[in-house]
Amino acid sequence: MPDPHAGDVTVVGAGLIGLFSAHYLLERGYDVTLLERGTAGGGAARVNGGWVCPARSDPLPSWGVVRDGVRSLARPYGGSFFLGARALPHVAGYLGRFVLSSGAHRFERSWDELDVLNRQTAGLIDELVEAGIVSGLQDEGFLMVHPTREQAEASWASLSAVSRRGLSPAPEPVVGRGELLELEPGLGEAARFGFVHRGDRWLDPSRLVDRLVGSAISRGARVVTETPVRAVRQRGSRVELATPAGVIEAGHVVIAAGAWSEELLRPIGVRGYVTPGKGYSFTVHPERPPRHVLRLGDTHVGVTPMGDRTRVLGLVELDGTHEGVHTERIALMKRQAAPYLTGIDWDASTDEAVGARPMTPDGKPLIGCVPGAERIVVATGHNMLGLSLGAATGVLVAAFVAKGPAAAVPAFDPMRFTRRHGLGSARARAHD
Repeated sequence: MPDPHAGDVTVVGAGLIGLFSAHYLLERGYDVTLLERGTAGGGAARVNGGWVCPARSDPLPSWGVVRDGVRSLARPYGGSFFLGARALPHVAGYLGRFVLSSGAHRFERSWDELDVLNRQTAGLIDELVEAGIVSGLQDEGFLMVHPTREQAEASWASLSAVSRRGLSPAPEPVVGRGELLELEPGLGEAARFGFVHRGDRWLDPSRLVDRLVGSAISRGARVVTETPVRAVRQRGSRVELATPAGVIEAGHVVIAAGAWSEELLRPIGVRGYVTPGKGYSFTVHPERPPRHVLRLGDTHVGVTPMGDRTRVLGLVELDGTHEGVHTERIALMKRQAAPYLTGIDWDASTDEAVGARPMTPDGKPLIGCVPGAERIVVATGHNMLGLSLGAATGVLVAAFVAKGPAAAVPAFDPMRFTRRHGLGSARARAHD
């Protein structure tokens, strides 16, 4: 039952994590205000692939990604993970910790820890469907296509291992081109072998943002846009937020500002190393639109059907900025995808966009109270998994607001990098 005396909470950020947090805070009876620096659903919230994919929600840091990043410095128009040479001084702290998190043991441990949230995803999304907030959820499966049987079988073996984590069924058998064309007539010549993997679902993320905003407003929440928060500080039993319009007070504050969170975290002593990782997407209109999500060989390019349009997505770019489309990245994605698809005028693509994802060095989010300022709750750093992990994060955020540090999940401790940095008390960090 909602608590009518729950108090007031201000959520900084109206992206997916902020909106999911607001949803579950409203369920507990809190008076909620969302402050958004731009428009609701900015950043990567509307321009992602729409995947609700707990089976695929693994951490990014791995030796393969490290390899791609290093190669991109010398060969900037290949691979899937790009590092801008000029940005290296600005992301060095993040990259050093990323490399340390990329070993096989650390990768597996981080994935196990992410599954604390992943295991809640399907049930929570089903509840949101029943509540009318999630609509248009698709579950026809992900179709993995490859140019050779060897690559398809290696992918099949990898996803078979993933299925043993218990979040998806085993992939269906590998089939050849004839059966692939029965599944997807619009596949190109590069799609010679492949298989369907079920269990993960997808939706239109922009529609989800609109429904979360509408639901929050209908239950009394205030959504204030074009209002950046410059600083957050706890004073006794209240929290102050500095904005261009003046100081706003709240009983609790949730920092869910996505890739912009670090500028709020550092002054209060949290070194999260939250770094913007730019993800690219654009829209095409195939003559024969796909019915499945498509994963195109080893290109790391994905294709998501979204009603009357098809979204192509991929790449992670760290160039030290939050925005700005590099057209050569879009061109690369088109070159990679073109052999796998037919009936597409690639020159007629629309909605070319970039979304800044909040990347952390170990691929796990920062969720928890700030020591010494427990009325400030951190909820950021979801990397490329904000949609999949958003609902479970919202439930956890509401628990932190209600219970304080007693709700702590050590794997997501927002201070885990700060403590390793060797700084002193929370108060000392706030003045560092």
